[in-house]
Amino acid sequence: MFSAAISKTRVPIVRNARAFVATAQRKTSEESQAAIAERARKNRPVSPHLGIYKPQMSWVLSGLHRNTGVLVGGAAYLYTAAFGLAPIFGLDLGSVTAAATVASIPLPLLLATKALIASSLSFHCFSGIRHLWWDSGRSVTNQGVFKSGYA
Repeated sequence: MFSAAISKTRVPIVRNARAFVATAQRKTSEESQAAIAERARKNRPVSPHLGIYKPQMSWVLSGLHRNTGVLVGGAAYLYTAAFGLAPIFGLDLGSVTAAATVASIPLPLLLATKALIASSLSFHCFSGIRHLWWDSGRSVTNQGVFKSGYA
């Protein structure tokens, strides 16, 4: 009875399977172990990065929020540090010097710089409000993400 039950079961056929045969271990020196480890690291596959993913609004806007924060915050920190360290190096970064420097910049470059700073700061502020809105548990659905992303 037992053998009849076994004979009726079907065993799947495995194709393209590799057989691994145990080999006797051999002692290796530390140098050859390091070389083996180095070869293994070189042959290790590179993990896929952003190139395999379809851009989605949530992570693109989140990345832009971080980048604009770094841009605006970093510029503010750099200017503050420069303003604080200027007397040590004998530089004048007072308001008169800053106004004269800004006045000497060509108008198209000045407008482009102001637009970049203003748009970065505005986007970062509004995106921060959006993230706070999400933190309160509102608009966390796909539809809510799209509505707040396009707004």
